Amino acid sequence: MYLLTGQPELSRIIGIDADFIVNLGFAWLNLAFIIFILSWLLYQPVLDFLLARQMRIENDRDSARENLREAEEAKALYMARLAQIDSERAQILDDARKTANINRSEILDEANGEASEILARARREINMEWNKANDEIKTQIIEVSSLMASRFIGEYIDGEASDRLYNQAIADLGDVKWKD
Repeated sequence: MYLLTGQPELSRIIGIDADFIVNLGFAWLNLAFIIFILSWLLYQPVLDFLLARQMRIENDRDSARENLREAEEAKALYMARLAQIDSERAQILDDARKTANINRSEILDEANGEASEILARARREINMEWNKANDEIKTQIIEVSSLMASRFIGEYIDGEASDRLYNQAIADLGDVKWKD
C-alpha cells in the first residue's frame, strides 16, 4: 500500500488496531489448538520413545558395568591361573630334574655294575688263561725234562717208567710257586 499511495499511513505501519488484535487472537488460538492437538497426538509416543531410549541407555550402562566387573574378575582369575601355572611349571621342572637325577643314578649304578661284572669276568678269564698257560708250561717242562733225562740216561724209557717219572715231576712241580 505504501507504493500505491505514496505515503505510508502511520497507524498501518505499527498496525495496532482492532483488526490486528483479532488476527493476533486467532493466530494465538490456532497455535494453542495446534499445540494441544500435537501434544495429544505426539506427546505420548515421543515421551514413550524417549523413555525407552533412556531405559536402553541405562541398560547399556548397567550391562557395560557388569561386563567390566566380569572382565575384572576374569582378569583376576587369569592372573591367579598364570601364577598357578608358573608354580606348576616350576614343580614339573623340579620333578623332571629329580627324575632325571634318579634315572642318571640308576643308569650309572647299572653301568658300574655291568663294568664290575665285565671286570670280574675278565679277571676270571685271565686267571683261567693263566692256569691254562701254567699247565701247558708244566707239561712242556715235563716233556723237555723227560727228553733230557732219556738222553742223559741214554736208554729208552718205556711207557710205565715215563708215566712214573711224569707223575713224580708233577708232584715235584706242584710245590713250586710260579711268578706272575
